[in-house]
Amino acid sequence: MDGLPLQLVTVAAIALLGGVYLIQSRTASRARRPPGPPGLPFLGNILQASVKSLFLIQSTQPVFLIGDITLAKEILEKRSAKFSSRPTIPYVHHHVDPAQVYWAFTKQNESHFIARRLTAGIMAAVRAGETEPLQQFEALLNMTHLLDDGGKNWFHHIDRLSASMVLAAGFGLHCPTGQEPDLKEVVACLMEADRLVSLSASIMNVLPFLDIIPGPMPWRKRAQTHRKREDALYNKLITRAVSGEASGMNTWAAMFAREDKPEGDQRRLMNQFTAREIDTIVGEDHLPSFKDRPRLPYVEAIVRETLRWRPAVRSGLPHQSTADDVVEYKGKEYFIPKGSIIFAVTWAIEHEQERFENHNLFQPERFLDDTNNLKAGYETSAFGFGRRVCPGAVFAEHSLWINIAMILWTFNICRSDEPDPETGLPFKYDDSDSAFIGEARYKIFVNGPYEFPAVFKPRSMQRAEVVRQEWAECEKDLNALLPQHKEG
Repeated sequence: MDGLPLQLVTVAAIALLGGVYLIQSRTASRARRPPGPPGLPFLGNILQASVKSLFLIQSTQPVFLIGDITLAKEILEKRSAKFSSRPTIPYVHHHVDPAQVYWAFTKQNESHFIARRLTAGIMAAVRAGETEPLQQFEALLNMTHLLDDGGKNWFHHIDRLSASMVLAAGFGLHCPTGQEPDLKEVVACLMEADRLVSLSASIMNVLPFLDIIPGPMPWRKRAQTHRKREDALYNKLITRAVSGEASGMNTWAAMFAREDKPEGDQRRLMNQFTAREIDTIVGEDHLPSFKDRPRLPYVEAIVRETLRWRPAVRSGLPHQSTADDVVEYKGKEYFIPKGSIIFAVTWAIEHEQERFENHNLFQPERFLDDTNNLKAGYETSAFGFGRRVCPGAVFAEHSLWINIAMILWTFNICRSDEPDPETGLPFKYDDSDSAFIGEARYKIFVNGPYEFPAVFKPRSMQRAEVVRQEWAECEKDLNALLPQHKEG
């Protein structure tokens, strides 16, 4: 009698294992796992993956990499109800973001749905053109900066432009120099957040049981310090957006607050075709504006090719399945178990040879038909898929378009005679994929070029004068467009 409980436990365990085996066998009879390299016990394929190129690999979960846009849309859009969650990163979940305010990285919960609905409303305003004056204002300021120094600090100007556009739209914070303390703090917090959400941020992501160790461990102190710093910055920006002089602005932060929710080689670009198109449509007496966009298909093609050729996030962000499913691909059925991590690998999709001939070359004309109009049926994976598509995609495309159009209208971009400071030899320009990984600059998964020198020469003195005149007129409206915050 004393041995009966142990016998019952043994029988129950055998029955349970048998049931699991039968279920898996039946599933396997209908479909099989997608092909992939064999893994090791407990570790799976984690040793075969590059931490720098993939956002997350957890050894206990199957990981599927998709490089076909049709399959990605089938799984992540048509079946989004099953494939729109996010995997849990232990260090982020327990320490970096325990309140789940990084809603783009959270699982499908109420906080995520609220934030998505609010963001959808904001982006509707972007589609309606409400942010175009701001984006044109910032792009024009960027032209004056490039004229002033001939592009010597063009990397800095582009960084300033990108940050100021978002901060101005989101919080009413205009950053004309890129040296503003608030901007520097935003960049510092974002860079630290990027490092903290990477797999290599903490050993906890591989061995989560280590979190049972009590006391002020280094990973806890680092996350706590970041949260305090980020909270202080965010509260300052929110206060600025919803009170004081900035309160009259229709900022995104103010829109969230009104909801009363707690979750609150130039040889390629500047070729004769582009110049002729812009000059014919726009002329020489004024800069391009958004109203010219429908009549500049080649500029639009440049935007599309920029997003395709070197996507910002090479691997995409991970989705996680919330139920078992079977998908058909090229006549075969494959089983995707619940809890699987799915990457739609952006670089692979946008460099698929069957879709893009000479995929490693920058060729905007691939998006144009024989009449030099844009081809129909444009698809991109640059902003993700389904319920997890980047909500700011429209704002990003608008910003990219107006800056490309203005730069091409204003400048000839040339190689610099400035030597490489490391070698003293002429700078070696490299547009290969390896030169765009940018890990030395960004430290994690973001794709970007290494810094290189360039010269921005005005195409004519008349054009340079037009830029300065338009900026002088636009600057008069600065207080109306971007109310200045009074410190203290």
